Amino acid sequence: MVQQNKMSTAAAVSSLRSDTRYADLIRDSYLDQDVLAAAQRFYGSAEFHEVCQLLGNVQNSKILDLGAGTGIASYAFARAGGQVYALEPDESDVGRGAINQIVNGMPVELLDAFGEEIPLPDESVDIVYARQVLHHTRDLQKVMIECSRVLKPGGRILVCREHVVDDEQQLKQFLNDHPLHQLAGGEHAYSLETYQQAITAAGFQLAKVLGPWDSVINAFPKARSNDELRRMPQTVLAERFSHLAPLMRFIPGIHSLTWRRIRAYREPGRLYSFLAIKP
Repeated sequence: MVQQNKMSTAAAVSSLRSDTRYADLIRDSYLDQDVLAAAQRFYGSAEFHEVCQLLGNVQNSKILDLGAGTGIASYAFARAGGQVYALEPDESDVGRGAINQIVNGMPVELLDAFGEEIPLPDESVDIVYARQVLHHTRDLQKVMIECSRVLKPGGRILVCREHVVDDEQQLKQFLNDHPLHQLAGGEHAYSLETYQQAITAAGFQLAKVLGPWDSVINAFPKARSNDELRRMPQTVLAERFSHLAPLMRFIPGIHSLTWRRIRAYREPGRLYSFLAIKP
């Protein structure tokens, strides 16, 4: 629910778009004014390539894009040969209004609904995909149960880029630092255990839990490709030690040590992704 005295999400995005300080944030969030350009960029991204690798063959699959937002994933899945249901309750130009701009003639059906009540028959889709959605839900467990209901046996659900916090203090810090939340509200984050319990309690079998640095899906935009992800220790050393970085790579174990330090940092709102299968 939008908090009192807060902007709508559409107004907040418009405000951030007009502020040059947030140009990188807008682009990296695929919230460009040119929605088609953003969707095309997502389709060609290392993230979407990784998504398709995890889901297997998406061609000819029926895919529920849960909380589709501006439709970047719906566009990408349709272009990859899938039949897409784009579920999005927001009718504005950062919701269904944006989707309508980019999916004309594509196999994408818009659904005006929330994830707690998905207007699809039982066992009607092959894949459920949710990108940065679950931390917005009003009833996390009910959403997962609905996803299980509409997914066929053997189907896969991929939950991407979910914000994780350890405690209330981390949640407060994450929300205080989130530009869109400061304008519109509506952001949230759960503990890692809460996400996993909601998924398994709905009857899914967890196949993969990907941490912040386990995949380019979560590491973006700090790493924009698998090659950049592999080179992250060198990047960190270069940022911290500048001209000494070329020499530091000769120190025994420095690569492994740097990776351990990177992975050990428990940033409030850090990103996790979950792949699960319906038995």
